[in-house]
Parts: sequence; structure tokens; C-alpha cells
Amino acid sequence: MAQSIETTVDENNMITISITGDLSEDKMESLVASLGESVQVIVDAFNAAGQKKVKVLVDLSQFSGKYVIKSFTEMVNFAIKTNPYVEKSAVFGGADKEKMAAEMVIALSHRDNIKVFDTKEQAIAWLAE
Repeated sequence: MAQSIETTVDENNMITISITGDLSEDKMESLVASLGESVQVIVDAFNAAGQKKVKVLVDLSQFSGKYVIKSFTEMVNFAIKTNPYVEKSAVFGGADKEKMAAEMVIALSHRDNIKVFDTKEQAIAWLAE
């Protein structure tokens, strides 16, 4: 089974997290493992940069919008756990429902350094500021 979340680091130490398909009950074990790996990628990038906070780009363009509450809770916990290592995060893609879910994750995690954008270009431009 393919992972619903893939995390990569580019040559500029920017983290990209791509969420694909759905986050259904049968994918919870994989989701929890993937989020744990993503936390480690962020911490490793932070440490590799001399403990300089990293920027994160979250791609919802291939996310189906289907999720269970447990996956939503896991995303909130992920946002809380990674906050000490992240300068700012930009979320893009997805329909209004997915953007609303992202806004709820932002609110529940008490993160003021995450913004939601319509396009990848807008998200990257904000991260570059």
C-alpha cells in the first residue's frame, strides 16, 4: 500500500510534505508511521542547518479530502510536535473543504506560522519572504 504522506527535503533545506489519496481508518497505521518519519526529517533538517528553523511546504493537490477524525487529530499533534523546528509552513492545493480542514489544524495546534494558499507559487513566494 502506498503511503498517504511523503516527505522530502530539497537542496535549500525546504521540506515538502505531500498528502495523497485519503486518510481513512485502514491507513491509520501507515499515517502514524509516516508522520513520525516526517517529524524526524524536520528535526534532522533543523539540526543539519545548525539548529536553524526550517520552512515547510504542504501539498494537498493530490489529497482526496476524505479523512477520519483520528487522522485529523494526528495532523494536529504533528503540527504541535514540529512547531519548535519550523520557521513557517505554507499549505496549498485542495478544494475549499481541504483548506478548511487545514485551517482547523492551524487553529487547534495554536500555530500562527502556517498559512493556506490556492497555488504552489503563492505558497513558495510567502515562504521565501
